[in-house]
Amino acid sequence: MTDKTTPREVLSEERYARLVQSARDALGTWARAMGEEKVHEVVVTVLASAGFLTPPSDPDPETCSAMFPDEAGDWWQCQEEPGHDLSGGHDAGEWSWPDGHPEAVPPRT
Repeated sequence: MTDKTTPREVLSEERYARLVQSARDALGTWARAMGEEKVHEVVVTVLASAGFLTPPSDPDPETCSAMFPDEAGDWWQCQEEPGHDLSGGHDAGEWSWPDGHPEAVPPRT
């Protein structure tokens, strides 16, 4: 992942819901044909390319709750143990990132 000088803005749940509804309205009958999952996928992709991120999902409590967005706007959760040593950063399997990265959601307490 390339380091960004300006982090992408994370949208509120309400704003994201309004954007998804706007996409549904604009797509009309195509939205029903595409299905809800595909509508969300298109919205996430367009938002990420415009420099915005959707709200992160609720973390799995079994692992570290830190999260990080990839280039496509998908959120990844750290798979380390909760409370792990943060000096080595976070690891989601396919992605790793330093603790304190400007786009990361830090571990929740």
